[in-house]
Amino acid sequence: MPLSRLHQLHHLLALSLLVILPMPVAWAGLTNATYYVTGSGGNDQADGLSPQTAWRTLERVNAAAMQPGDRILFQRDNLWRGKLYAKSGAAGRPVTYGAYGNGAKPILQGSVAKDAPAAWMPAGNNLWKTLPPAVADNAAKTDQVRPSGKTSAEEALNVDVGNLIFDHGAVCGVKKWHREDLRQNGDFWYDPAAQQVWLYSDPPPSTKYHSIELALKKHIIDEGGCQYVTYEDLQLRYGAAHGIGGGNTSHITVRRCDISFIGGALQLTRPDGQPVRYGNGIEFWGAGRHNLVEYCRLWEIYDAALTNQGNDPNSEQVDITYRHNVIWNAEYSFEYWNRPDMARTENIVFEHNTCVDAGCGWGHNQRPDNKNGRHLMFYKNSAATRGVVVRNNIFCNPTESCLRMETDWRTGLTLDHNLWFKPGGPLFTFLRQNFPADQVDAYRAASGFDLHSVIAEPKFRNAAGRDYRLTPGSPGFNWTADGQPCGAIALADDAGK
Repeated sequence: MPLSRLHQLHHLLALSLLVILPMPVAWAGLTNATYYVTGSGGNDQADGLSPQTAWRTLERVNAAAMQPGDRILFQRDNLWRGKLYAKSGAAGRPVTYGAYGNGAKPILQGSVAKDAPAAWMPAGNNLWKTLPPAVADNAAKTDQVRPSGKTSAEEALNVDVGNLIFDHGAVCGVKKWHREDLRQNGDFWYDPAAQQVWLYSDPPPSTKYHSIELALKKHIIDEGGCQYVTYEDLQLRYGAAHGIGGGNTSHITVRRCDISFIGGALQLTRPDGQPVRYGNGIEFWGAGRHNLVEYCRLWEIYDAALTNQGNDPNSEQVDITYRHNVIWNAEYSFEYWNRPDMARTENIVFEHNTCVDAGCGWGHNQRPDNKNGRHLMFYKNSAATRGVVVRNNIFCNPTESCLRMETDWRTGLTLDHNLWFKPGGPLFTFLRQNFPADQVDAYRAASGFDLHSVIAEPKFRNAAGRDYRLTPGSPGFNWTADGQPCGAIALADDAGK
């Protein structure tokens, strides 16, 4: 064979091997980066690829073009103010937002601090108001820069303020809708035209309170349209919209996160003039698929601690699991509804969660609409629904009832092997009929639910101290469907781990 012809054959063989053989991993660009963020000495001009060259601000994190498999780690014992915009990963290679170092979980905080005396100006008759935007801009020149990269004065009040958190939750403000309604300590009104908050306080706010946080109408984490994202070991607090919110998500994992003091912002005003407030701990809105929330703690939530809900023909909620979470002082522990008829819900599992004191949170008594302290809030649901399972949970001490099921979609729901307790009043509200604990047989006959569930006091180790582990004599042992104790497992986790 001529030499030139031989060379041609070798060349064709080499090309065919390039097509047939898989590319090396390095060629596919599958290297993963870990970025570090610290509020203590970070530098947004650095590469962020080591603790020594860490970034500083959420703005730098949000601006980064993350790749599938990348990790963004926030230093423990640090705090950032503002909103985190999540970035998508890929199958088997999620983008992960987590923690590094020692100490308490890093805090993402959705509020503006107004605890300095100069943050408030007197308005007469024990009324005080925040500085107008122009004055605040001037004050920012000398205000201390915060880990968010902004001064407190620069973080403008250009959205609704849904809650005031005093002394880190010792007491909360009471939102009013007119300045004339400010009559007692803690009453506040947000003036959208002037972008100022008015507050009744006697003595002055900075004297009465050590800490004053104004929660803004923003999700702390916005994950709209994201897929393959993991959040681990973070604290989210003091936001007036959702803790984690956004529609059309898939393959989201939220693990070992603490979410508190969420919600309260104005959502809408009804035609009759009645305002409606909102705010959920973790919400999967509209289309949500293959999402998981586990080993989290959620408390002081204006609406639902956990929820998947939608109101669109394309709202498909499929394969969402909530397990081993501890919830207290939320208006609802778990809220579900989906509509219209063309929407679809399938394989939603709520299991091994400990849910306590629904309706006992900061927002319950100041709701402008109906008070609804329920652990399971099932509003009007018309979606094609199947495979919703609620099992092996503890539901204890709601203000209204443990369950409210508004419409009949029993064929799509399995509700059993739970531990229920409420010392008086209705335990279940099923299709607008109330059933107290001594009528549990009538409830079972009417609903077909909870045939193996137990109605008894859980006997926590120290409920006052928020230790919801079961004592050895608790009725929550040895009868659940999987043989484990009911409620959440591994409750010994403290706020800093």
